[in-house]
Amino acid sequence: VEVELPARSRTVLRYDIEKGFLKYTEHPPDANRGFSVGPAIVSYDVPASAAAAENGPLFCAGQKPCTVRAYTELFLATLPTPDFSMPYNVVSLTCTVLALFFGRVFNLLTRDFAILGTPDT
Repeated sequence: VEVELPARSRTVLRYDIEKGFLKYTEHPPDANRGFSVGPAIVSYDVPASAAAAENGPLFCAGQKPCTVRAYTELFLATLPTPDFSMPYNVVSLTCTVLALFFGRVFNLLTRDFAILGTPDT
């Protein structure tokens, strides 16, 4: 965002970060930590005469204005932690159902059924 501001003015910029519906591969290794949002860089020009008058850390060569950069702090955005144990639960349940089904079918196919004689009356 590039904005021209008058001298001695104050401006607040806000922006939204939307990270909803992430794939499981897009989550960081530690999902409980959250996401780091990079710092903003604010740059502004200071006239050479003003920089020399301040006797500060600015050094301007010649009559060109000095460009000053200010960096904001890093921001940590915490998000709801997904349940990564769900794939394990699905695999476990599926294997259990298949094992029970296979056991029943295998038992029925390998069992030797015989008709018992009926008692004569």
